[in-house]
Amino acid sequence: MTKQEEIKLLIHSHGIKQSWLAQKIGIKTQTLSFLLDDNQKFDDELYKTIKELIDKYQYELGFEEDRSQGDDLELFDEAQLKKGIGQRIRIFAKRKYNTLKNLAEAMDISPQQLQQYISGNREPGSKILIKFMKLGCDVNWLLGGSESIESYRIYKLESEIRKLQGALSQVEHIVNHTIHPHHKE
Repeated sequence: MTKQEEIKLLIHSHGIKQSWLAQKIGIKTQTLSFLLDDNQKFDDELYKTIKELIDKYQYELGFEEDRSQGDDLELFDEAQLKKGIGQRIRIFAKRKYNTLKNLAEAMDISPQQLQQYISGNREPGSKILIKFMKLGCDVNWLLGGSESIESYRIYKLESEIRKLQGALSQVEHIVNHTIHPHHKE
């Protein structure tokens, strides 16, 4: 596999838009496309830069933007259920921790170790599975792709709680400004 093929595979597998990557590098999307498709002299420095950006994207990616499109993750869709453990770890991170980095911190492991499970280079052992379970992950779903109805209901309830907490925070802010109109925060 060439470096260009590896980068294209990473871009595809992580769902990264070439326009985002090109912007981060400081080149036009068409130029990046050309370098990935046509150019025989793919610069080692560019390769290193792109790999670092992909790693950073992966660990710093906030999933909040995706919530504007709805919370329905179609958990019972066959295509969703067939995704590997790594993809299900990403889904769990999205649901509960918004970023893979936050999930790694909650599990008390390094982002690099978490990446090993996501990429399929390592399978999670009993200690890691117990950590997932303690964090509220349905281990049966994580390993086999079949999620229990209870887990889905818990996820939906947690989503409702987040929405209600946001609304409560807004009400609290309004009440504070009504009671103390000249008080600055």
